Amino acid sequence: MNTNTTITAAEIDRWRAGMLDAEHAHRVQDAVQSNPALAEQARFGARVAAGLAPLPQLAARRMARKPARKLRWPRVMAAGLVTASLATFTLVALPLLTSHTQAPMQPMLNAQTADAVQNMDFYEWLASHPQALQDVRHANPA
Repeated sequence: MNTNTTITAAEIDRWRAGMLDAEHAHRVQDAVQSNPALAEQARFGARVAAGLAPLPQLAARRMARKPARKLRWPRVMAAGLVTASLATFTLVALPLLTSHTQAPMQPMLNAQTADAVQNMDFYEWLASHPQALQDVRHANPA
């Protein structure tokens, strides 16, 4: 009596399906006959396979009965119109709606800034010649 319990459920399934070579099949058969737990696994696998056997026929029958689905143009057109409307809203209306809530991006120019921009060359020269500014301050104490 062989009490080899190293046989797996996958090996039992391959044995039942006839996918093992003769020597391996004989070893699995001996283990199943001598071990009640393996024999129960083999019976369970057989019951599961028997329960699943009609599924391909049922699926084929269901597919044969199912009529071909017709394309429903009103739904397709409605989906297209909704998509086009959302795209238009996103590209056109949304920037217009959010433009009044944001501060304008134009810089505020005061008189001093405008003077500095107009006379940029002079202020650059003055920055590179600080002695000239000191000479002017000492000459005109006002």
